[in-house]
Amino acid sequence: MRLSIFDTIDSTLALLDERNELYHELEQQLKSDLYAIFEADAEMIVDIFSRVKTRESLREKIIRNRFYINYDNSEDILDNLSDLIGVSIECRFIEEEYKVLKRLREYFIVPDEASGYFYNENHPELFLDTASRQPQVQKNGFSIYRIDGFIMHNGMKINFELQIKALVHAFWGDIEHKLVYKNTNYYVYDSFMVDILSSIKANLTIIDRQLSIIYNQMQNSSMSDVSISEKSFEKIVTKAINDLFAMKMNESIGFTINLKSTSSILGHYIFIKDIRHSSMNNDRISLLFKTFKKVNNSQMDFENEIVLDGDFSSNDPFIQILGEYLVSVINIDYDWYVFFKMLFFIEPGNNTEDFVLFLKVIKNYLVDDYWLKTSFVRLSMSESVMVQDECAAILARSLVAIKTIAIIDDDKMIAVNKAFVLFIQELETRVINYSDFMNYKEAYYHDWLNRMNHIFNR
Repeated sequence: MRLSIFDTIDSTLALLDERNELYHELEQQLKSDLYAIFEADAEMIVDIFSRVKTRESLREKIIRNRFYINYDNSEDILDNLSDLIGVSIECRFIEEEYKVLKRLREYFIVPDEASGYFYNENHPELFLDTASRQPQVQKNGFSIYRIDGFIMHNGMKINFELQIKALVHAFWGDIEHKLVYKNTNYYVYDSFMVDILSSIKANLTIIDRQLSIIYNQMQNSSMSDVSISEKSFEKIVTKAINDLFAMKMNESIGFTINLKSTSSILGHYIFIKDIRHSSMNNDRISLLFKTFKKVNNSQMDFENEIVLDGDFSSNDPFIQILGEYLVSVINIDYDWYVFFKMLFFIEPGNNTEDFVLFLKVIKNYLVDDYWLKTSFVRLSMSESVMVQDECAAILARSLVAIKTIAIIDDDKMIAVNKAFVLFIQELETRVINYSDFMNYKEAYYHDWLNRMNHIFNR
C-alpha cells in the first residue's frame, strides 16, 4: 500500500501546476516593482533574479521540512511555503548589501498590524518583514540578507523570499549550493570540508574588498593613484580567470595544464582593452564578475575545434597577416587554442568580431597609430602611407615568425614597442622614397627579425 505522504505530495504538485501561470505573473510583477523601487539607485544594482518553486524542489522540501506532518492539506503547504517565489537582488559589493536593505526599509514604512510586515502606499499589495534582524545566520554559520514577504492577490496570500547578495556572495552561494546543499553524499571529513569552504568564502570577501577599494579610487583618486588601482585590478582579474578556467578545463578533459601564463596574458588583454584604451568605465568590474559567475555555472569544452562565426579578412596589413596565422594555428597550437577558448567565453558575441577586436588591441599596444601615421613625413603623402603599411606588415611577419603565444606577454610587447620605435626612426633617415624602400624591404625585415629574436632570446 502506498504511503500517504506521496498522496500529499501529488496533490500539492497538482495545485502548484494549477496555479503556475498566476505565480509566474506575480513573479514578473514583483521584479518589475523592485526595479522601479531601485530606479534611483540603479548604479549599485547589477541585476534582479527570480524564480517560482519547481516541482522537483517542492517535492524535496515537503519531505525534508516535514510539511506532510505540519500541515493538513496541499493548500496549507503552498500558503506556508516561505519561498514559493524567490527573488535575489544582486549588488556590486558586500558593503552595498546593507545599502539595499536600508533602501527597502526606507520604502516599506507603513506597518500592517495583521502580519507585522510593512508596505508602501504605492505598492499596497507588497508586504516585507523589513524589521527583521539582518543579516541572518544560516545553519552553516554564514550570514545572509534574507527577508520574508508576501503578495496579496484577490484575497490570496502568496509568499516570497527576498535575498540581497553582492556578486561575490552570489558566486559563493552557487559554489556552496553545488558542493553541499545539493550533494547527498556523506562526507567523512566534515570539519575539513567546512574549513575549506570557509577559506574560499574568506578569499572571496577579500577580493570583494579589493574591488571596492579599486572602484572608489577610480572614482575619486588622482591619476597617479589610479595607475596603482589599475595594476591591482589586473592582478585580481588574472587570478579569477586562472582559477575559474583551470576548474573548467579539469571538468572537460580530466586534467589541467598550467594556465598562469595564458591567464596573465588574457587578464592583461582585458585590462588594456577595457581600462587603458577606454573611457575608464568602472562598471566593467561588475560586468566581469557577472561573466565569472556565468563561467562557474557553465560547461566548457576544451577538446573540440574552435569554429569562427564568419570568414576573417581585414584591409589592415598587420591585422591580416597576424590574423591569417592565428586562424591557421588556432586548432593546432594548444596554447592559442586555450587562449581563444577563454577569450571567446569572456567576450560573448560573434567570435570573429572578437577575434578582430583582439588583433586591433594588440596592434594599438605595439604600435601607436598616431605616431606611425606621422612617420616618413619627408616622403609624399601617398608614399608615406604605403611605407607605413609595409612597416606594419614587417612587424606582423616577425610576430608570426616567433611562433609562440609569448608574443603577447606584457613585458615582451613593451620591449617590442620600444624596439620598433627605434627601428622606424632609423628607417626614416635611410628611406628616400617608396621604390627605394621596396628595394631593401627584405633586408629591413631581416634586420628587424634579428632584433625580435634578441627580445625573445632565440
